[in-house]
Amino acid sequence: MKQIIFTLSALSAFCFGQIQYGGEPLYYSDRDVEIDFFSILSETTKIDRDFHPMVFQYGDEYLVDIDILDFAKPIIKGDDITFIFGIESSGAYGMGLNFNKFNLTNNSQMFLYDEDRTAFLGSFTSSNNKQVGDFSTTIVKSDRIIIEISLPLVEVDDLRINLYSVVHDYTDIMNYSTQDREDCNTNVACPGGNAWSDQIKGVIRVTMGGGLCSASIVNNTAYDRTPYVLFADHCVSGSASGYVFHFNYQSSTCTGAGGSLNQSVSGSSLLASADINSGPDFALLRLTSDIPDAYDPFYVGWSRSNLPPQEAVGIHHPGAEIKKISFTNDNVSSNGYYWEFQYDDGRVIPGSSGSPFFDQNQRQVGIASYIYTNYCDPSPDCYCAQQYDHGYGRFDSAWNLGMSSYLDPVNSGATAIDGIGISGISINHTPYDDMEFESNILGFSADISAFTGIIEGAELHYDIGDGWMTTEMSSGIGGTYTGYIDGLYDGMLVEYYMLAVNSEGIVQTYPNNAPENTILFILGDLPDFYVNSFESDADGWVIGDVNDQATAGIWERVEPLATYNDQGIPVQTGDDY
Repeated sequence: MKQIIFTLSALSAFCFGQIQYGGEPLYYSDRDVEIDFFSILSETTKIDRDFHPMVFQYGDEYLVDIDILDFAKPIIKGDDITFIFGIESSGAYGMGLNFNKFNLTNNSQMFLYDEDRTAFLGSFTSSNNKQVGDFSTTIVKSDRIIIEISLPLVEVDDLRINLYSVVHDYTDIMNYSTQDREDCNTNVACPGGNAWSDQIKGVIRVTMGGGLCSASIVNNTAYDRTPYVLFADHCVSGSASGYVFHFNYQSSTCTGAGGSLNQSVSGSSLLASADINSGPDFALLRLTSDIPDAYDPFYVGWSRSNLPPQEAVGIHHPGAEIKKISFTNDNVSSNGYYWEFQYDDGRVIPGSSGSPFFDQNQRQVGIASYIYTNYCDPSPDCYCAQQYDHGYGRFDSAWNLGMSSYLDPVNSGATAIDGIGISGISINHTPYDDMEFESNILGFSADISAFTGIIEGAELHYDIGDGWMTTEMSSGIGGTYTGYIDGLYDGMLVEYYMLAVNSEGIVQTYPNNAPENTILFILGDLPDFYVNSFESDADGWVIGDVNDQATAGIWERVEPLATYNDQGIPVQTGDDY
Protein backbone atom coordinates (compact mmCIF):
# COMPACT_ATOMS: atom_id res chain seq x y z
CA MET A 1 0.00 0.00 0.00
CA LYS A 2 1.18 3.47 -0.80
CA GLN A 3 0.90 6.12 1.89
CA ILE A 4 -0.74 9.24 0.54
CA ILE A 5 -0.70 12.22 2.87
CA PHE A 6 -3.62 14.53 2.15
CA THR A 7 -4.03 18.12 3.14
CA LEU A 8 -6.98 16.56 4.35
CA SER A 9 -6.82 18.43 0.96
CA ALA A 10 -32.42 46.52 -5.75
CA LEU A 11 -30.43 44.93 -8.64
CA SER A 12 -31.79 41.79 -10.15
CA ALA A 13 -28.35 40.19 -9.85
CA PHE A 14 -27.28 38.42 -6.68
CA CYS A 15 -24.16 39.33 -4.71
CA PHE A 16 -21.10 37.14 -4.37
CA GLY A 17 -20.05 36.55 -0.78
CA GLN A 18 -17.26 38.27 1.14
CA ILE A 19 -17.24 41.04 3.72
CA GLN A 20 -18.75 43.90 1.72
CA TYR A 21 -20.20 47.34 2.42
CA GLY A 22 -23.19 47.74 0.15
CA GLY A 23 -23.83 49.98 -2.81
CA GLU A 24 -24.10 49.32 -6.53
CA PRO A 25 -21.50 49.57 -9.30
CA LEU A 26 -22.17 52.67 -11.40
CA TYR A 27 -21.68 50.99 -14.76
CA TYR A 28 -23.08 47.56 -13.97
CA SER A 29 -26.02 48.01 -16.35
CA ASP A 30 -24.21 50.17 -18.89
CA ARG A 31 -23.27 47.92 -21.83
CA ASP A 32 -22.03 50.84 -23.95
CA VAL A 33 -18.85 51.46 -21.95
CA GLU A 34 -15.83 50.17 -23.83
CA ILE A 35 -13.68 47.98 -21.62
CA ASP A 36 -10.13 46.91 -22.29
CA PHE A 37 -9.42 43.33 -21.15
CA PHE A 38 -6.02 42.14 -20.04
CA SER A 39 -5.72 38.53 -21.23
CA ILE A 40 -3.88 35.74 -19.46
CA LEU A 41 -2.16 33.76 -22.22
CA SER A 42 -0.41 30.43 -22.34
CA GLU A 43 2.94 32.18 -22.05
CA THR A 44 1.89 34.04 -18.89
CA THR A 45 4.04 32.93 -15.97
CA LYS A 46 2.35 30.32 -13.81
CA ILE A 47 3.10 30.59 -10.10
CA ASP A 48 4.26 27.33 -8.54
CA ARG A 49 3.03 27.33 -4.93
CA ASP A 50 4.58 23.91 -4.40
CA PHE A 51 1.37 22.50 -2.96
CA HIS A 52 1.58 19.30 -1.04
CA PRO A 53 0.56 16.57 -3.53
CA MET A 54 -2.71 15.89 -1.75
CA VAL A 55 -3.94 19.46 -1.31
CA PHE A 56 -7.09 19.73 -3.42
CA GLN A 57 -5.86 21.79 -6.38
CA TYR A 58 -8.72 23.53 -8.12
CA GLY A 59 -6.94 26.16 -10.21
CA ASP A 60 -3.79 27.61 -11.70
CA GLU A 61 -2.35 30.88 -10.44
CA TYR A 62 -0.81 33.30 -12.93
CA LEU A 63 1.55 36.19 -12.26
CA VAL A 64 0.30 39.46 -13.79
CA ASP A 65 1.73 42.19 -11.50
CA ILE A 66 -0.01 45.20 -13.06
CA ASP A 67 -1.00 48.57 -11.66
CA ILE A 68 -4.72 48.78 -12.37
CA LEU A 69 -4.61 52.56 -12.72
CA ASP A 70 -2.07 52.31 -15.56
CA PHE A 71 -4.39 50.11 -17.65
CA ALA A 72 -7.92 51.03 -16.54
CA LYS A 73 -10.29 53.24 -18.53
CA PRO A 74 -11.00 56.47 -16.58
CA ILE A 75 -14.47 58.05 -16.69
CA ILE A 76 -14.78 61.50 -15.10
CA LYS A 77 -18.13 62.91 -14.03
CA GLY A 78 -18.06 66.14 -12.08
CA ASP A 79 -15.78 65.78 -9.09
CA ASP A 80 -15.66 61.97 -9.27
CA ILE A 81 -13.71 59.49 -11.34
CA THR A 82 -14.38 55.82 -12.12
CA PHE A 83 -11.73 53.38 -13.31
CA ILE A 84 -12.95 50.34 -15.29
CA PHE A 85 -10.68 47.45 -16.17
CA GLY A 86 -11.22 43.90 -17.47
CA ILE A 87 -9.27 40.71 -16.85
CA GLU A 88 -9.69 37.59 -18.98
CA SER A 89 -8.61 33.97 -18.49
CA SER A 90 -10.19 31.93 -21.25
CA GLY A 91 -12.10 28.84 -20.17
CA ALA A 92 -12.14 29.58 -16.44
CA TYR A 93 -15.28 28.80 -14.45
CA GLY A 94 -14.28 31.76 -12.31
CA MET A 95 -11.31 33.83 -11.22
CA GLY A 96 -9.85 34.93 -7.93
CA LEU A 97 -7.81 38.13 -7.72
CA ASN A 98 -4.82 38.65 -5.44
CA PHE A 99 -3.67 42.25 -4.88
CA ASN A 100 -0.25 42.86 -3.33
CA LYS A 101 -0.86 46.62 -3.09
CA PHE A 102 -4.36 47.44 -1.91
CA ASN A 103 -5.18 50.81 -0.39
CA LEU A 104 -8.64 52.19 -1.09
CA THR A 105 -9.22 55.80 -0.09
CA ASN A 106 -11.79 56.98 2.45
CA ASN A 107 -14.50 57.60 -0.13
CA SER A 108 -13.69 55.00 -2.77
CA GLN A 109 -15.73 51.93 -3.69
CA MET A 110 -14.55 48.91 -5.64
CA PHE A 111 -16.77 46.30 -7.33
CA LEU A 112 -16.09 43.15 -9.33
CA TYR A 113 -18.59 41.60 -11.74
CA ASP A 114 -18.77 39.23 -14.69
CA GLU A 115 -19.04 40.53 -18.23
CA ASP A 116 -22.60 39.20 -18.55
CA ARG A 117 -23.62 41.11 -15.41
CA THR A 118 -25.18 38.19 -13.58
CA ALA A 119 -23.57 38.95 -10.21
CA PHE A 120 -21.28 41.45 -8.52
CA LEU A 121 -18.89 41.47 -5.59
CA GLY A 122 -18.66 44.58 -3.41
CA SER A 123 -18.51 47.23 -2.47
CA PHE A 124 -15.03 47.08 -1.06
CA THR A 125 -13.96 50.20 0.79
CA SER A 126 -11.10 51.44 2.95
CA SER A 127 -12.51 49.15 5.66
CA ASN A 128 -11.10 46.26 3.62
CA ASN A 129 -7.57 47.65 3.72
CA LYS A 130 -5.14 45.35 5.55
CA GLN A 131 -2.13 46.36 7.57
CA VAL A 132 0.05 44.17 5.36
CA GLY A 133 -1.26 45.97 2.27
CA ASP A 134 -2.62 43.04 0.30
CA PHE A 135 -6.08 41.64 -0.39
CA SER A 136 -7.55 38.53 -2.02
CA THR A 137 -11.03 37.92 -3.36
CA THR A 138 -13.21 34.86 -3.51
CA ILE A 139 -13.75 33.27 -6.93
CA VAL A 140 -15.82 35.53 -9.19
CA LYS A 141 -17.94 33.85 -11.86
CA SER A 142 -16.83 33.95 -15.53
CA ASP A 143 -13.59 33.93 -17.50
CA ARG A 144 -14.05 37.66 -18.19
CA ILE A 145 -14.55 39.86 -15.14
CA ILE A 146 -14.60 43.62 -14.67
CA ILE A 147 -13.04 45.73 -11.92
CA GLU A 148 -14.79 49.05 -11.24
CA ILE A 149 -13.39 51.63 -8.78
CA SER A 150 -15.11 54.98 -8.08
CA LEU A 151 -13.78 57.79 -5.90
CA PRO A 152 -13.48 61.60 -5.67
CA LEU A 153 -10.87 63.10 -7.98
CA VAL A 154 -9.07 64.69 -5.04
CA GLU A 155 -8.29 61.22 -3.61
CA VAL A 156 -6.76 59.65 -6.73
CA ASP A 157 -3.18 60.25 -5.62
CA ASP A 158 -3.80 58.16 -2.49
CA LEU A 159 -5.29 55.19 -4.35
CA ARG A 160 -3.05 52.10 -4.60
CA ILE A 161 -4.28 49.01 -6.43
CA ASN A 162 -1.80 46.53 -7.92
CA LEU A 163 -3.05 43.16 -9.20
CA TYR A 164 -0.33 40.64 -8.45
CA SER A 165 -1.87 37.34 -9.55
CA VAL A 166 -5.04 35.73 -10.88
CA VAL A 167 -6.36 32.27 -9.97
CA HIS A 168 -7.94 30.43 -12.90
CA ASP A 169 -10.54 28.02 -11.48
CA TYR A 170 -10.71 24.95 -13.74
CA THR A 171 -12.79 22.71 -11.40
CA ASP A 172 -15.71 25.06 -10.56
CA ILE A 173 -15.31 25.00 -6.78
CA MET A 174 -18.07 27.62 -6.50
CA ASN A 175 -20.50 25.34 -8.38
CA TYR A 176 -21.38 28.09 -10.84
CA SER A 177 -22.26 25.45 -13.43
CA THR A 178 -24.18 23.39 -10.82
CA GLN A 179 -21.98 20.33 -11.15
CA ASP A 180 -23.33 17.40 -9.17
CA ARG A 181 -20.35 15.87 -7.41
CA GLU A 182 -21.14 12.99 -5.10
CA ASP A 183 -19.09 11.03 -2.63
CA CYS A 184 -19.66 8.51 0.15
CA ASN A 185 -19.85 11.04 2.98
CA THR A 186 -23.12 12.14 4.58
CA ASN A 187 -24.56 15.63 4.16
CA VAL A 188 -24.46 17.50 7.46
CA ALA A 189 -28.19 18.22 6.99
CA CYS A 190 -29.01 14.51 7.34
CA PRO A 191 -30.37 13.20 10.67
CA GLY A 192 -26.93 11.96 11.69
CA GLY A 193 -25.75 15.55 11.88
CA ASN A 194 -28.53 16.77 14.16
CA ALA A 195 -26.56 16.28 17.38
CA TRP A 196 -23.55 18.06 15.86
CA SER A 197 -25.20 21.27 14.64
CA ASP A 198 -22.86 23.55 16.62
CA GLN A 199 -19.70 21.78 15.52
CA ILE A 200 -20.93 21.84 11.92
CA LYS A 201 -21.06 25.66 12.08
CA GLY A 202 -17.45 25.61 13.28
CA VAL A 203 -16.03 23.93 10.16
CA ILE A 204 -15.02 26.07 7.18
CA ARG A 205 -13.41 25.82 3.74
CA VAL A 206 -10.08 27.53 3.00
CA THR A 207 -8.57 28.46 -0.36
CA MET A 208 -4.87 29.22 -0.73
CA GLY A 209 -4.19 30.42 -4.27
CA GLY A 210 -5.26 27.45 -6.39
CA GLY A 211 -5.39 25.00 -3.47
CA LEU A 212 -8.12 24.14 -0.99
CA CYS A 213 -8.39 22.56 2.48
CA SER A 214 -10.84 22.38 5.38
CA ALA A 215 -10.42 23.91 8.84
CA SER A 216 -12.14 24.71 12.12
CA ILE A 217 -12.80 27.89 14.10
CA VAL A 218 -11.48 27.22 17.61
CA ASN A 219 -12.42 28.61 21.01
CA ASN A 220 -9.96 29.85 23.62
CA THR A 221 -10.07 30.01 27.42
CA ALA A 222 -10.91 33.73 27.39
CA TYR A 223 -14.11 32.89 25.50
CA ASP A 224 -13.68 36.18 23.63
CA ARG A 225 -14.37 34.94 20.08
CA THR A 226 -10.90 35.67 18.77
CA PRO A 227 -11.07 34.36 15.18
CA TYR A 228 -8.55 31.54 15.45
CA VAL A 229 -8.55 28.95 12.65
CA LEU A 230 -6.93 25.54 12.98
CA PHE A 231 -5.91 23.45 9.98
CA ALA A 232 -3.01 21.36 8.65
CA ASP A 233 0.54 22.61 8.17
CA HIS A 234 0.81 20.81 4.85
CA CYS A 235 -2.05 23.05 3.64
CA VAL A 236 0.09 26.14 4.26
CA SER A 237 1.25 27.63 0.95
CA GLY A 238 2.24 31.18 0.22
CA SER A 239 1.33 34.06 2.49
CA ALA A 240 -1.59 33.38 4.84
CA SER A 241 -2.69 36.98 4.26
CA GLY A 242 -4.05 35.86 0.87
CA TYR A 243 -6.20 32.96 2.12
CA VAL A 244 -9.98 33.12 1.70
CA PHE A 245 -12.28 31.40 4.22
CA HIS A 246 -15.80 30.22 3.31
CA PHE A 247 -18.45 29.68 5.98
CA ASN A 248 -21.60 27.52 5.99
CA TYR A 249 -21.08 25.96 2.57
CA GLN A 250 -23.53 23.12 3.02
CA SER A 251 -26.81 21.75 1.74
CA SER A 252 -30.04 22.54 3.56
CA THR A 253 -31.38 19.05 2.77
CA CYS A 254 -30.07 15.54 3.27
CA THR A 255 -30.04 14.80 -0.46
CA GLY A 256 -28.92 18.23 -1.67
CA ALA A 257 -25.78 18.58 -3.78
CA GLY A 258 -25.12 22.31 -3.46
CA GLY A 259 -25.16 25.20 -1.03
CA SER A 260 -24.61 28.92 -0.67
CA LEU A 261 -21.11 30.37 -0.96
CA ASN A 262 -22.07 33.94 -0.08
CA GLN A 263 -20.21 34.09 3.26
CA SER A 264 -16.44 34.51 3.29
CA VAL A 265 -13.59 36.37 4.96
CA SER A 266 -10.27 37.26 3.35
CA GLY A 267 -6.90 37.41 5.05
CA SER A 268 -5.13 35.77 8.00
CA SER A 269 -1.77 35.49 9.73
CA LEU A 270 0.11 32.30 10.64
CA LEU A 271 0.73 32.01 14.41
CA ALA A 272 2.11 28.52 15.01
CA SER A 273 2.68 25.29 13.10
CA ALA A 274 4.44 21.94 13.08
CA ASP A 275 5.58 20.01 10.02
CA ILE A 276 3.96 16.72 9.03
CA ASN A 277 7.33 14.92 9.06
CA SER A 278 8.41 16.06 12.52
CA GLY A 279 5.22 16.96 14.38
CA PRO A 280 1.42 16.70 14.46
CA ASP A 281 0.90 18.59 11.17
CA PHE A 282 -1.05 21.58 12.47
CA ALA A 283 -1.21 25.28 11.65
CA LEU A 284 -2.95 27.90 13.79
CA LEU A 285 -4.11 31.04 11.98
CA ARG A 286 -5.79 34.24 13.10
CA LEU A 287 -8.16 35.95 10.71
CA THR A 288 -7.35 39.60 10.09
CA SER A 289 -11.08 40.41 10.21
CA ASP A 290 -13.63 39.44 12.81
CA ILE A 291 -16.22 36.91 11.66
CA PRO A 292 -19.55 38.68 11.05
CA ASP A 293 -22.34 37.64 13.41
CA ALA A 294 -24.52 37.13 10.33
CA TYR A 295 -22.40 34.05 9.56
CA ASP A 296 -23.52 32.53 12.90
CA PRO A 297 -20.07 31.05 13.59
CA PHE A 298 -19.39 28.49 16.30
CA TYR A 299 -15.97 28.41 17.96
CA VAL A 300 -15.43 24.71 18.62
CA GLY A 301 -14.27 23.31 21.93
CA TRP A 302 -11.20 21.16 22.26
CA SER A 303 -9.53 18.57 24.46
CA ARG A 304 -5.83 17.96 24.91
CA SER A 305 -6.28 14.60 26.59
CA ASN A 306 -3.65 12.07 25.58
CA LEU A 307 -6.09 9.17 25.91
CA PRO A 308 -7.57 7.76 22.69
CA PRO A 309 -11.08 9.18 22.19
CA GLN A 310 -14.03 6.83 22.61
CA GLU A 311 -15.73 8.27 19.55
CA ALA A 312 -14.55 9.83 16.28
CA VAL A 313 -16.77 12.13 14.22
CA GLY A 314 -15.24 14.10 11.32
CA ILE A 315 -16.71 17.16 9.62
CA HIS A 316 -15.06 18.33 6.40
CA HIS A 317 -15.25 19.48 2.77
CA PRO A 318 -14.13 16.38 0.82
CA GLY A 319 -13.18 17.17 -2.76
CA ALA A 320 -13.93 20.88 -2.09
CA GLU A 321 -17.61 19.97 -1.86
CA ILE A 322 -20.40 20.94 0.49
CA LYS A 323 -19.86 20.12 4.14
CA LYS A 324 -20.07 16.43 5.07
CA ILE A 325 -19.99 14.41 8.29
CA SER A 326 -18.32 11.02 8.81
CA PHE A 327 -18.72 8.42 11.55
CA THR A 328 -16.96 5.32 12.81
CA ASN A 329 -17.32 2.56 15.37
CA ASP A 330 -13.62 1.81 14.98
CA ASN A 331 -11.30 2.05 17.97
CA VAL A 332 -8.99 5.06 17.80
CA SER A 333 -5.31 4.24 18.27
CA SER A 334 -2.25 6.39 18.81
CA ASN A 335 0.65 6.49 16.36
CA GLY A 336 3.17 8.99 17.67
CA TYR A 337 1.90 12.48 16.90
CA TYR A 338 -1.26 11.10 15.28
CA TRP A 339 -4.59 9.41 15.97
CA GLU A 340 -5.48 6.67 13.51
CA PHE A 341 -8.76 4.90 12.71
CA GLN A 342 -11.06 4.00 9.83
CA TYR A 343 -14.37 5.65 9.01
CA ASP A 344 -17.31 3.30 8.55
CA ASP A 345 -19.57 5.98 7.08
CA GLY A 346 -17.54 8.35 4.91
CA ARG A 347 -13.96 8.85 3.78
CA VAL A 348 -11.30 11.55 4.07
CA ILE A 349 -10.13 12.63 0.60
CA PRO A 350 -8.30 15.69 -0.83
CA GLY A 351 -10.04 18.82 0.43
CA SER A 352 -10.67 17.21 3.83
CA SER A 353 -7.16 18.06 5.03
CA GLY A 354 -7.08 20.31 8.07
CA SER A 355 -10.61 19.42 9.13
CA PRO A 356 -11.36 18.48 12.74
CA PHE A 357 -12.45 15.25 14.30
CA PHE A 358 -14.39 15.37 17.55
CA ASP A 359 -14.50 13.06 20.55
CA GLN A 360 -17.49 11.80 22.51
CA ASN A 361 -17.72 15.19 24.29
CA GLN A 362 -17.95 17.04 20.96
CA ARG A 363 -14.51 18.59 21.41
CA GLN A 364 -11.86 18.69 18.72
CA VAL A 365 -8.99 16.29 19.34
CA GLY A 366 -7.44 15.94 15.88
CA ILE A 367 -6.58 17.66 12.59
CA ALA A 368 -6.99 15.67 9.35
CA SER A 369 -3.54 14.93 7.96
CA TYR A 370 -3.09 11.73 5.90
CA ILE A 371 -4.59 8.47 4.73
CA TYR A 372 -3.16 5.06 3.86
CA THR A 373 -4.43 4.12 0.42
CA ASN A 374 -3.48 3.68 -3.19
CA TYR A 375 -3.86 6.98 -4.99
CA CYS A 376 -6.71 6.92 -7.46
CA ASP A 377 -8.12 9.20 -10.12
CA PRO A 378 -10.72 10.40 -10.70
CA SER A 379 -11.85 11.17 -7.15
CA PRO A 380 -13.93 10.34 -5.19
CA ASP A 381 -15.42 7.08 -6.51
CA CYS A 382 -12.21 5.13 -6.04
CA TYR A 383 -11.95 6.27 -2.43
CA CYS A 384 -15.44 5.10 -1.62
CA ALA A 385 -14.59 1.65 -2.97
CA GLN A 386 -11.73 1.29 -0.45
CA GLN A 387 -11.45 1.02 3.32
CA TYR A 388 -8.37 2.68 4.76
CA ASP A 389 -6.83 4.23 7.85
CA HIS A 390 -7.06 7.98 8.42
CA GLY A 391 -4.38 9.89 10.32
CA TYR A 392 -5.20 13.01 12.34
CA GLY A 393 -2.61 15.22 14.01
CA ARG A 394 -3.12 15.03 17.77
CA PHE A 395 -4.35 18.23 19.40
CA ASP A 396 -2.55 17.35 22.63
CA SER A 397 0.76 16.96 20.78
CA ALA A 398 0.34 20.39 19.18
CA TRP A 399 -0.47 22.10 22.47
CA ASN A 400 3.09 22.86 23.58
CA LEU A 401 4.32 23.60 20.05
CA GLY A 402 3.08 27.20 20.04
CA MET A 403 -0.66 26.72 20.39
CA SER A 404 -1.12 27.02 24.16
CA SER A 405 -0.30 30.73 24.45
CA TYR A 406 -3.11 31.57 22.01
CA LEU A 407 -5.76 29.08 23.05
CA ASP A 408 -5.14 29.50 26.79
CA PRO A 409 -4.44 33.25 27.04
CA VAL A 410 -5.60 33.40 30.68
CA ASN A 411 -3.17 30.61 31.71
CA SER A 412 -6.01 28.56 33.15
CA GLY A 413 -4.26 25.25 32.57
CA ALA A 414 -7.54 23.86 31.25
CA THR A 415 -7.22 20.48 29.60
CA ALA A 416 -10.54 20.83 27.77
CA ILE A 417 -13.15 23.49 27.01
CA ASP A 418 -16.49 23.52 25.24
CA GLY A 419 -17.28 25.67 22.23
CA ILE A 420 -19.28 28.89 22.05
CA GLY A 421 -21.50 30.59 19.51
CA ILE A 422 -22.34 34.25 18.99
CA SER A 423 -25.10 34.09 21.59
CA GLY A 424 -25.85 31.90 24.55
CA ILE A 425 -23.97 30.92 27.68
CA SER A 426 -20.41 30.07 28.65
CA ILE A 427 -19.81 27.64 31.53
CA ASN A 428 -16.13 27.49 32.43
CA HIS A 429 -15.47 24.70 34.91
CA THR A 430 -12.57 22.42 35.74
CA PRO A 431 -14.11 18.96 36.14
CA TYR A 432 -13.32 16.81 39.15
CA ASP A 433 -11.15 13.73 38.73
CA ASP A 434 -10.70 10.84 41.18
CA MET A 435 -9.75 12.29 44.59
CA GLU A 436 -9.06 11.42 48.20
CA PHE A 437 -11.94 11.61 50.66
CA GLU A 438 -11.54 14.56 53.05
CA SER A 439 -15.05 15.74 53.95
CA ASN A 440 -18.69 14.71 53.64
CA ILE A 441 -19.34 18.03 51.87
CA LEU A 442 -17.87 18.94 48.47
CA GLY A 443 -18.16 22.27 46.64
CA PHE A 444 -18.56 22.73 42.87
CA SER A 445 -17.87 26.07 41.17
CA ALA A 446 -17.97 27.47 37.65
CA ASP A 447 -17.58 30.81 35.94
CA ILE A 448 -20.86 31.32 34.10
CA SER A 449 -21.59 34.23 31.78
CA ALA A 450 -24.15 35.13 29.11
CA PHE A 451 -23.13 36.33 25.67
CA THR A 452 -26.59 37.83 25.27
CA GLY A 453 -29.08 38.65 28.01
CA ILE A 454 -28.26 37.83 31.65
CA ILE A 455 -27.89 34.60 33.62
CA GLU A 456 -31.22 33.79 35.25
CA GLY A 457 -30.05 30.77 37.22
CA ALA A 458 -27.69 27.82 37.49
CA GLU A 459 -28.12 24.31 38.86
CA LEU A 460 -25.89 21.44 39.93
CA HIS A 461 -27.32 18.02 39.03
CA TYR A 462 -25.75 15.02 40.77
CA ASP A 463 -26.17 11.32 41.49
CA ILE A 464 -24.36 9.70 44.43
CA GLY A 465 -26.20 6.39 44.20
CA ASP A 466 -29.78 7.35 45.00
CA GLY A 467 -30.80 8.77 41.62
CA TRP A 468 -30.48 12.26 40.19
CA MET A 469 -30.81 15.22 42.57
CA THR A 470 -30.68 18.97 41.87
CA THR A 471 -29.37 21.88 43.92
CA GLU A 472 -29.33 25.55 43.00
CA MET A 473 -25.95 27.18 42.51
CA SER A 474 -25.52 30.59 44.15
CA SER A 475 -23.88 33.50 42.30
CA GLY A 476 -20.82 35.28 43.59
CA ILE A 477 -18.27 37.86 42.54
CA GLY A 478 -17.27 37.93 38.89
CA GLY A 479 -19.92 35.50 37.67
CA THR A 480 -18.73 32.58 39.81
CA TYR A 481 -21.51 30.15 40.75
CA THR A 482 -21.15 27.62 43.56
CA GLY A 483 -23.11 24.56 44.64
CA TYR A 484 -22.56 21.89 47.30
CA ILE A 485 -23.21 18.16 47.77
CA ASP A 486 -23.37 16.71 51.30
CA GLY A 487 -23.86 13.23 52.67
CA LEU A 488 -20.65 11.98 51.03
CA TYR A 489 -18.52 9.16 52.42
CA ASP A 490 -15.25 7.41 51.68
CA GLY A 491 -15.49 5.07 48.71
CA MET A 492 -18.28 6.21 46.40
CA LEU A 493 -18.97 7.20 42.81
CA VAL A 494 -20.08 10.78 42.14
CA GLU A 495 -21.72 11.71 38.82
CA TYR A 496 -22.69 15.29 37.99
CA TYR A 497 -23.30 18.03 35.44
CA MET A 498 -24.21 21.73 35.50
CA LEU A 499 -27.02 23.63 33.82
CA ALA A 500 -27.56 27.37 33.30
CA VAL A 501 -30.28 29.45 31.63
CA ASN A 502 -30.25 33.09 30.51
CA SER A 503 -32.97 35.71 30.14
CA GLU A 504 -33.49 34.75 26.49
CA GLY A 505 -34.42 31.21 27.47
CA ILE A 506 -31.17 29.67 26.19
CA VAL A 507 -30.13 26.60 28.18
CA GLN A 508 -26.53 25.42 28.35
CA THR A 509 -25.05 22.44 30.17
CA TYR A 510 -21.55 21.47 31.20
CA PRO A 511 -20.47 19.18 29.72
CA ASN A 512 -22.34 19.55 26.44
CA ASN A 513 -25.32 17.29 25.84
CA ALA A 514 -25.88 16.51 29.51
CA PRO A 515 -27.47 14.46 30.99
CA GLU A 516 -26.49 11.99 28.25
CA ASN A 517 -22.93 13.21 28.76
CA THR A 518 -21.80 13.66 32.40
CA ILE A 519 -18.73 13.78 34.65
CA LEU A 520 -18.00 10.75 36.85
CA PHE A 521 -15.28 10.42 39.47
CA ILE A 522 -14.32 8.26 42.45
CA LEU A 523 -14.31 9.83 45.90
CA GLY A 524 -11.89 8.06 48.25
CA ASP A 525 -11.12 4.36 47.97
CA LEU A 526 -13.73 2.01 46.59
CA PRO A 527 -14.07 -1.21 48.63
CA ASP A 528 -12.49 -4.40 47.33
CA PHE A 529 -15.05 -7.12 46.66
CA TYR A 530 -12.61 -9.67 45.29
CA VAL A 531 -8.81 -9.85 45.39
CA ASN A 532 -6.50 -12.45 43.84
CA SER A 533 -2.84 -11.91 43.06
CA PHE A 534 -2.68 -14.94 40.72
CA GLU A 535 0.92 -15.38 41.87
CA SER A 536 0.53 -19.10 42.53
CA ASP A 537 -3.15 -19.93 42.70
CA ALA A 538 -5.76 -19.34 40.04
CA ASP A 539 -8.45 -19.74 42.74
CA GLY A 540 -10.87 -21.61 40.57
CA TRP A 541 -10.26 -19.61 37.39
CA VAL A 542 -9.77 -21.74 34.26
CA ILE A 543 -6.82 -20.45 32.25
CA GLY A 544 -6.48 -21.45 28.61
CA ASP A 545 -9.43 -23.84 28.53
CA VAL A 546 -9.24 -26.28 25.63
CA ASN A 547 -12.72 -25.22 24.50
CA ASP A 548 -11.85 -21.51 24.46
CA GLN A 549 -12.72 -20.02 21.06
CA ALA A 550 -10.80 -16.75 21.58
CA THR A 551 -9.45 -15.37 18.33
CA ALA A 552 -7.08 -12.78 19.81
CA GLY A 553 -5.10 -15.01 22.16
CA ILE A 554 -5.65 -17.34 25.10
CA TRP A 555 -5.36 -16.14 28.70
CA GLU A 556 -2.18 -17.21 30.47
CA ARG A 557 -0.59 -16.56 33.87
CA VAL A 558 2.78 -14.83 33.34
CA GLU A 559 4.52 -11.63 34.35
CA PRO A 560 3.04 -8.72 32.36
CA LEU A 561 4.93 -6.91 29.63
CA ALA A 562 5.75 -3.30 30.45
CA THR A 563 3.96 -0.77 28.21
CA TYR A 564 4.39 2.99 27.86
CA ASN A 565 2.46 5.91 26.42
CA ASP A 566 3.84 8.27 23.77
CA GLN A 567 5.56 10.40 26.42
CA GLY A 568 7.46 7.38 27.77
CA ILE A 569 5.43 7.17 30.99
CA PRO A 570 4.68 3.57 32.04
CA VAL A 571 1.01 2.60 31.90
CA GLN A 572 1.71 -1.03 32.84
CA THR A 573 4.77 -2.00 34.84
CA GLY A 574 6.62 -5.20 34.09
CA ASP A 575 7.70 -6.86 37.34
CA ASP A 576 5.22 -8.53 39.71
CA TYR A 577 2.52 -5.90 39.62
